Amino acid sequence: MGDAINIITYIFNGFTILISFYLIFLYLKSSVFHQFQSFNVIILSFVIFLDNILRIIPMDVYILRHIQAFLLTFFDKLILAIITSQALILYYGVCHTKLYYKREKILFLTSFLIGLLISIVLSILYIVIANNEKGEGGITNYDNSSIYFYVIGTDFKALADSIFNGVFLFFNLFFSIVLLIFITRKRKQASLGIIEDLDYGHHNLRIILMFIVNSFMFVESYLIIYDKMPYDIIDLIYLISCLLVDLYYTINKIIIKETLKIFCKKYYDKKYPEIKKDETIDMGDSDDDE
Repeated sequence: MGDAINIITYIFNGFTILISFYLIFLYLKSSVFHQFQSFNVIILSFVIFLDNILRIIPMDVYILRHIQAFLLTFFDKLILAIITSQALILYYGVCHTKLYYKREKILFLTSFLIGLLISIVLSILYIVIANNEKGEGGITNYDNSSIYFYVIGTDFKALADSIFNGVFLFFNLFFSIVLLIFITRKRKQASLGIIEDLDYGHHNLRIILMFIVNSFMFVESYLIIYDKMPYDIIDLIYLISCLLVDLYYTINKIIIKETLKIFCKKYYDKKYPEIKKDETIDMGDSDDDE
């Protein structure tokens, strides 16, 4: 059973690496993604790509093991911070469109840098405190049961992780619920003919999926913090979570169109003859310009 789980884990790991690598390539190649609306998902794919790569590289050098442990801990936190930042940006982009476009750069940089700094500080503290309390340089590969090294768990780490998760989960839930209420109101207005229906049903589904995917990521993190998940499937569940997050935040109509443009140019030209070069990413098609 253990060997089968390991094989499945490596399959998910490899698949996630390939998906993330392709998405990074597409983001860099296609100018349509070179805007602040896309930066969070570009960074998210890059982080998930590096995180998955590090999990399959054995480290034999002492300092490299510490770098690996630090980065894996850092990436775990940063992924949660980025999906929260994206929920914030989506909230402003949909519910306060004019304000969003006025403060787009500030919103992205502020939310991202806060998550980045918190993730760095916590990762450093975890290693230092783990080393002081339990030695071993503050890192472990769990008795050689995995090839990668991670920070040793401590009471401080469990407490700090719980607070970090709780705060970011709260903001995720808040933005998701507000967005659902907003879109539901717009759908009712559209059904009555008061406003134009800008595919609010699709946006409603996307927000519900965001709520589910983000919540799954946080719940999975809590289960790991409090050792409520069998160790032999932790990596598999984590990789599934990363893959779901990557797919949700990156797979959309623009990604499909850009993929067709690269690999099926003739079909793309036939299907989208009137697509303009300045096409931008959909922020929710809100007609609310608060």
